[in-house]
Amino acid sequence: MDTPPRGRLARVADVRRPSWPAATARRRPSGQERVTHLRDPGRIRTWAVVLVTSLTALVLLRLVTEQAGPVQSVDRAIRDVLSGWPARGVAEHLDAAATAAGYRLLWLPVAVVLTWFVRWRHLIVYLGTVSVVAAATQVVAGDAHFAEVVRRGVTGSADAVVVPAWPVIVLAAVVGATVLVLFPSGRARRWGAVAGIVAVATMAAARVSLGLDSAFATMASAPLGWSAAALAFVVFAPDREFPVHYRREVKAHLRLDDTRKARIIAAVRAQLGIPLTGLAPYRLDGSAGSTPCRLVVADGPPDLLFGKLYATTHLRSDRWYKYLRVLRYGRLEDEAPFSSVRRLVEHEDYMLRLLRDGGVQVPEPGGVVEVIPGREYLLVTELVPGAVEILESGVSDEVIDDALLQVFRLWQAGAAHRDIKPSNVLVQGCRVVLIDVSFGELRPSRWRQAVDLANMMLILSLASGAERVLERSARFFSHDEVAEAFAATSSLTVPRQLRRLLDADGRDLVTEFRRLLPARPPIRVQRWSLVRVLLALAALAGALLTILLVGLNLRAGGLL
Repeated sequence: MDTPPRGRLARVADVRRPSWPAATARRRPSGQERVTHLRDPGRIRTWAVVLVTSLTALVLLRLVTEQAGPVQSVDRAIRDVLSGWPARGVAEHLDAAATAAGYRLLWLPVAVVLTWFVRWRHLIVYLGTVSVVAAATQVVAGDAHFAEVVRRGVTGSADAVVVPAWPVIVLAAVVGATVLVLFPSGRARRWGAVAGIVAVATMAAARVSLGLDSAFATMASAPLGWSAAALAFVVFAPDREFPVHYRREVKAHLRLDDTRKARIIAAVRAQLGIPLTGLAPYRLDGSAGSTPCRLVVADGPPDLLFGKLYATTHLRSDRWYKYLRVLRYGRLEDEAPFSSVRRLVEHEDYMLRLLRDGGVQVPEPGGVVEVIPGREYLLVTELVPGAVEILESGVSDEVIDDALLQVFRLWQAGAAHRDIKPSNVLVQGCRVVLIDVSFGELRPSRWRQAVDLANMMLILSLASGAERVLERSARFFSHDEVAEAFAATSSLTVPRQLRRLLDADGRDLVTEFRRLLPARPPIRVQRWSLVRVLLALAALAGALLTILLVGLNLRAGGLL
């Protein structure tokens, strides 16, 4: 198939400057970032008001109950009514069971569930919320020996601050946090909240009937604990960014719901002048660092474009990925994390244009779309029509030659792809196209360029054999260059997808290539430095400190 002419993605539209909304009171100063918050300010205000109101009510109750009055009379009347229950024995059994089992009966299974489904954000917020609330209430008002020791160390006295019904605060916080992390938003969460409220109310009524807490204090304490948990999740793990689900999935794949689709379609129309009728996920199995999608163009004959959606999730993943690589291998080249999502998408757009101008066959870039300022960006390119992954193409001699030619042109352009694997090498007829250049590097070292060559030859040899690929490579590379490439090959340099295919193939292709090539000593990748040692010690100390802090909070709050 012929190469599509360059510039075919351009659309005639007046999109040179963005339009200002009619509601804008004043022009935004040059360079000032437009801030669009994804968190729900309405819910934050609501739960903050509930929290402050409950805390104020407890303080007022403490002041009012210092002297006899109508509040004590009503409390006694409610206690007398509940004490007359036929189920008073049940209340005693409930209190005894809760005392014996403790809160661990609830939070430990939840922590196991969150760990099993790899929901680390929910786990951290959950443990942090329940441990902090439990520790704070227990230390302030509890009578445990550990709480007395902490109070004596902080205030110099072991005397407790009187906080009525503090166990209800802890119970409401644990139950509220459990509902928020176990039940998806919507009807399921509403029913879960009803069940949680009934559970808290039952335990609170049992404590009131036994004379352990007063009725008014209980009614003020329960909202305090629940609102503290709800506020923590709204701020640190909002549903829009961290939805509750029970399926293992790649965290990089954002949900393309109706709201996000409408936002993307409007942004593409406003900024690139390209009208779209829809978009859908595309080739998710080959992507772990972005959300790839297919864009359907509205005007003219049916036309498809390709988009890569980047968000703050991918920025955090990039930072952790590179940090862990430094800990594992030392300081590798070009491993500096990106400072923002904008820089992340700008880099890939720049690499596409650089490689295209250098003669490397890559998808035609169409531009960058700002979906949410500072948080979500879309890179638009051509879809490469009629293309299949290289291992599905049959891998003829023409395909082998063109694939090796692309690596040769990478070398000539002074660039490296850094992620050559089957899903990133497409074949359009006999034309090989390299995609996903987000890891691309300008002016790389000889080692990095040699790794690109070795990975491409390993992909080709899966279908054609090492001897055939080595014979065809002589048109572009000397045997010394190929030997250097495989001397640099190790488990680090082979992408995960390619490594799985090599393991499933059964042949030791790396050893076979080395047997056919001049002997070269292996090029070691591990690099030890003072920075690596200090980072490793800091990571170990941080992990131990976090575990110790959470453990102390759980113990102080009576959760262990």
